[in-house]
Amino acid sequence: MTAADKYYLKAKDNYPYDLDTALEALEYGLSCDDTHPGLLTLQGNIYYRDLRDFDLAMEYFELALFYDNRYTDTYYAYIQLCIDICNYTKAMQLIERASVVPGIDKAQIAYRTAKMYEKQELYKDALSHIQTAIATCTEKECNTFLNDELERVQLKMKNKFASEKRINIILT
Repeated sequence: MTAADKYYLKAKDNYPYDLDTALEALEYGLSCDDTHPGLLTLQGNIYYRDLRDFDLAMEYFELALFYDNRYTDTYYAYIQLCIDICNYTKAMQLIERASVVPGIDKAQIAYRTAKMYEKQELYKDALSHIQTAIATCTEKECNTFLNDELERVQLKMKNKFASEKRINIILT
């Protein structure tokens, strides 16, 4: 285990609850190894979730993938960021790349794909990907969560359909 790995674990353990300690460990870790994908991903997450600097977050995620394109945690965070900022083209590119990475959680990737389609109000595609996520998840908690998400999106689709039907009746 390298010094950078130790600092990464310390930073990861303390983030987000003890931000000062996490940031200190992150700085030390990056000074030991500025190519460490875990440290770069954590730095990206801080810019994304805490500082809301999406451009810098993307830079750190890109760096992490440049140095290790099989680091799974980067894909999860980077895809979610792209969905949040409505960069669906980049999100889909990352989803396609992530789907062939050894060790990637296919259920998480399918779920993020569903979230991307849901955000675009493409509910049938979202439901299809949630069903794929359900089929590939291997934990009870994951299955329960995804089934709840399936019901939630089905309700949204039903409400959208009912709303569109009312508008059509009013217009005719």
